[in-house]
This record gives sequence, C-alpha cells and structure tokens, in this order.
Amino acid sequence: MKAQDIGLKFDIKLSRSSWASVSLLDSYHPDLLWVGEVPTMIGNITVIGAGETLCYLGFEKNRSLERCLAFFPDAVVSEDRKSAATMVDRVIGIWRGEGAARGLDIILNGTAFQQKVWKALMKIPTGHVVSYKTIAESIGHDKAVRAVGSAVGANPVSLIIPCHRVIQQSGKVENYGWGDAMKQKILMGESGVSA
Repeated sequence: MKAQDIGLKFDIKLSRSSWASVSLLDSYHPDLLWVGEVPTMIGNITVIGAGETLCYLGFEKNRSLERCLAFFPDAVVSEDRKSAATMVDRVIGIWRGEGAARGLDIILNGTAFQQKVWKALMKIPTGHVVSYKTIAESIGHDKAVRAVGSAVGANPVSLIIPCHRVIQQSGKVENYGWGDAMKQKILMGESGVSA
C-alpha cells in the first residue's frame, strides 16, 4: 500500500511547529510507573505513565513493558486501569484533533540523536507523511537515513510522536515496529478513510 492510496500528502519538508500540544520532558527517571491496556477503535493501546505524565505508548502490553523498562530500568510498575483509561482518552483526543488545546507531558529518555529525531517527528501534521530522508535532512544529518530509521523505530510514544507518518521514499506504507497493518490502520484513521 502506498501513501496516495490512503489519501495522504507526501511532504518533502516538515512543518515549522508541532502538530500537537505536548511538552517533551527529557532525562527524567520516575521511580514509580503505572501500566494499563485499553481497547480503542484502532486496537488495544498499552500506556505507561508516572502520575499524569505519559512515559510509553504501544500496542502490545508485554512488549511495551519490556521496551519501557529499558528506558526506566529501576522503576517499579503497577497495574492502574483507571489512569490508563484516562490517559488513552487524552491521547485519542489529541490524535483525533479534539484535545489539541489540552497539553500532555511526555517523558522522553533517549540519546541526543534519538531526541532530535523524535522532536522532528512532532513536526509532521496529521494527514501528511514524510520520508526517512526528509527527517535526516531536517536534523542536519543528511547521510544518516539508517540511523534515523533506528531512532524512529525506538520511539517510545507511538501515535503522539508520529513515527507512523514516516514512510519509504517510494511511498510504501510499511516498516512499522507494531506491524504494517497497524501503521496502515492508524494512517487511514488520520486521513478520514475507515479501516
């Protein structure tokens, strides 16, 4: 499947501003985390947070926990379905453009390069896609397309930091850590085409 098949705009530049109202907090290591899995229109979403701050968002609970604990190896995690449901409501609202005015704090721990890439991803508007090369050029690392791909794949907060909006130069919609079908479903939801 290609971007044009879904009705997406394939851009060669990023927007000047973030697509959503979020605050990206780096180098913060909470001691206590909560986790929960919530069913949504695009499938089950696993969220992990600290208080009202989002730390991780993925689509498979066990894999999400494993990946999150790589960022926060000393944290104690407990199940909290109520906090998870509240967070997923906020995330879905922002993703659908309904909660853009309500800010969301996100803890981002990663290398300086990963954080650069993740911040660049925030400049891809809903309904648009860009290539890995475009991201590499936007952060001043024109030749680091593979490294950009690795950083995109390590994104800890799917949906909000829109790694799904990065596609191959050919326009193919694939190579998503949570599966190509999920990437296509998310992008179809963003373009107004029902999955």
